[in-house]
Amino acid sequence: MRPTVEELHHSGQYRLIESFKIDEMNQFIMRELGTAPSPQQSARQNWKKTLTMMGVGAISGALGFTVTYYLVSSVGKSGAGTELWEIGAAVLGLFLLLPIHELIHGLAFKYIGAPKVGYGYSLKSLMVYAYSQHFPTTMREVAFVAVMPFLVITIGLVAGWVLVPAYYVFWAGLLLIHSSACIGDFVLIRYWYRHRPRTIYTYDDVEGERMSYFFEPVETQPPGGPALASPDRMGYVS
Repeated sequence: MRPTVEELHHSGQYRLIESFKIDEMNQFIMRELGTAPSPQQSARQNWKKTLTMMGVGAISGALGFTVTYYLVSSVGKSGAGTELWEIGAAVLGLFLLLPIHELIHGLAFKYIGAPKVGYGYSLKSLMVYAYSQHFPTTMREVAFVAVMPFLVITIGLVAGWVLVPAYYVFWAGLLLIHSSACIGDFVLIRYWYRHRPRTIYTYDDVEGERMSYFFEPVETQPPGGPALASPDRMGYVS
């Protein structure tokens, strides 16, 4: 039986383990990816993460510069201009895929029983999202909703690649860009997987406080397993 928002907050049967502003979703994603420093980490650990991220950024930048330089310098040569235009088309294609991506999220929400689905955006986090106002879901259901756009769109793009292989640069570029844009969905799936022994309920209050809340039944603790930490004053698990 799915609890109500009122029951999650006031029945005494659930405890709050996580909460954050919708506009702070990027901080949640960075924390789950291990790229956000925490008070528990030593300065040395934080420096190691910072240096690692700088190294990855430098390598990515060098690779991007090399590919761009090659394509731009090769314009006019056989096939090079076409490849450049295909990369540009792939970037534009992402903007066409975004509403389809969110619509699939919405259909997945309806499939698990959401009475109403809405769509929103956050300029601060540079993201768009689908939501169901005040509809508590388990993290297993959230993982299902999160993974569906990636599965459906990836299958569609691979099918397009097979049917029209001449535009392989476009298909490969769009696959890469869309998969990268799914990072938030992958983080939610990982969150569910890490805590799968527990039943965690979450709901969004986008139209009111613009908050996301995560609750756990008080009596459900895995035998011998550590309890999830309580949220700190910022609403993040510490």
